[in-house]
Amino acid sequence: MGSARQRSTGLVDELQSSHRFTIGVLVSVLVLSLFTSGYLILVSQPRLTNYVELAREARDVHEAMLDQETGLRGWLATGDPIFLEPYTAGRAASAASVSGLLSDVKSSPDVTDGVVSMLLARQRWESWASEAAAMRVTPAQRTDGTLARFLLDGKELFDAYRERDLVSTSAIRDHRTQALTRQTEAMVAVLASYLVLLAATAAITMRRRRRLQAALLAPIEDLHMTISRIRTGDLSARTEPTTVPELAEIGNALGELAATLEEAEVAATDREIRLAFLANRFETVVRVGREIAGSLSIRYVSSTVTTAAAELLGTTTTLWLRGEDQGFHAVHRSTDAHGAPAPSTLVPPAVVLSAATGAVPVSTDSRRAYPLVLAGTVTAVLQVETPVVDDDTDQVLVSLLSTAAAALESAHLHSTARELADMDGLTHLPNRRRFEIDIDTEWERCRRYGRPMSLIMMDLDHFKRLNDEHGHLLGDQVLREVATAVNGVLRSTDTAYRYGGEEIVVLLRETGLEDAALAAERLREAVSVIRVVEHPQVTVSTSAGVAARHASMSHYTGLVSKADKALYEAKRLGRNRVAVDGDGGLGETLFRGSPGPSPVTPT
Repeated sequence: MGSARQRSTGLVDELQSSHRFTIGVLVSVLVLSLFTSGYLILVSQPRLTNYVELAREARDVHEAMLDQETGLRGWLATGDPIFLEPYTAGRAASAASVSGLLSDVKSSPDVTDGVVSMLLARQRWESWASEAAAMRVTPAQRTDGTLARFLLDGKELFDAYRERDLVSTSAIRDHRTQALTRQTEAMVAVLASYLVLLAATAAITMRRRRRLQAALLAPIEDLHMTISRIRTGDLSARTEPTTVPELAEIGNALGELAATLEEAEVAATDREIRLAFLANRFETVVRVGREIAGSLSIRYVSSTVTTAAAELLGTTTTLWLRGEDQGFHAVHRSTDAHGAPAPSTLVPPAVVLSAATGAVPVSTDSRRAYPLVLAGTVTAVLQVETPVVDDDTDQVLVSLLSTAAAALESAHLHSTARELADMDGLTHLPNRRRFEIDIDTEWERCRRYGRPMSLIMMDLDHFKRLNDEHGHLLGDQVLREVATAVNGVLRSTDTAYRYGGEEIVVLLRETGLEDAALAAERLREAVSVIRVVEHPQVTVSTSAGVAARHASMSHYTGLVSKADKALYEAKRLGRNRVAVDGDGGLGETLFRGSPGPSPVTPT
């Protein structure tokens, strides 16, 4: 027993001694590493980096100077201003590089004199360069030697700069080489120190290993064999008794571990199945989230979410969306084709209305409903044809519906904002912004495929008089009546826009000038029969200008300009008529309608 205690005490002492030795080695390595890193980071590398940056900036200055010198010689030789472009670019680049050079040279006083000397020579040459850039060389100066002398002066100044540049650049490179050499020498010294420390550590470690091997080899090998057998599935493996208390305690712990591994193995298998199930479900949530995150279509988002929920639950699902009337309407069922709307005759069941009212999931005997809540408001409800959902699937479904609520609201807001941005609030016609987008697209299509396109510019006659005499409310009513009348006679392929004020522009696709003139006359007639019930004495008429696209037009603004000029021609000739642009292909100006009484005025 005394022998066992002595061996136990020896083992503890050996382990503590090994620990102290390891700590000593680590401290030595740490001190050496800190010293090396400190020298490299704080001294060597900044110095080397500074010289490298100085060399790069000096090179950039010289390349910029060469660009200036080349450009100026071309300018003085030819008088062509295009040669001043490299001079101007080189001057800007040189100034930027000089700024960096002056900033970095402060950290390297050993090359300051050379750099400053080079910069002074550069400054003298650039003074000459500024004078050269401003010169306008005359033929007399080219023949009497004035230009040659001026160029000679510039060459002497540039040669002086080049000589000092070579000196400063050489000094920078020499110091950079010296810094690199010192860094290399430091690295070699550190490497040698590491090798010495490694050799000493190896020698001491081998001696201590021989001492520990005698006391620990057999018990540790037995422990290793026992662990290997347990690892391969032999849970009956046990260690042999040992007189080393620490190793005996480890052996007992292994025995207890083997006894509990069988229970843990069964639990781990169940947990793995559960995790795989959850991972598969959350993968569906992530996939659906990516699909609907960038979509601005309510129908697409609804179809995707409803289908994904049906896959998660293994049952039929229906998505009910809150409408403008605050009622719930079915937008998609999982049994419908993707993107197909649900029948409008569906009525929300009580479970859906209950979930919407309480903003919490609700179940009945045959189905369950999940509210989609955003900012405290139920925006939609998902109906599932099963009353019971397990907790894991329920959590996954809630995550999916949280993403869906945000996506549906985003799509709804986008649809509303798009409608407001493109629609005139008074006439409910597309506005000028929508017109410019549409005509630009149509113009490119017609230009690419050589198709016809025409434009009608309409302006209500004497509309200001109507507003002054009867008020703006009547004027607004007239504008709405005109918009309705115009839309009533247009083809489905044509579009009318409120261009501004009382002006309406009509885009006629696939239409030549003659057909456009006929369409304008139909519009004029439709407007002329408008009568305001409250003011039967008020008549309405319009003047219209028609133009068609032709090959000489480079942009759609040319077409708009032609139609606008034709409109003013119709007004000049008495209003209540159609004027056709003569350059569009007919070769003459046509007028339709008759002057009649002053339109948009009391009779």
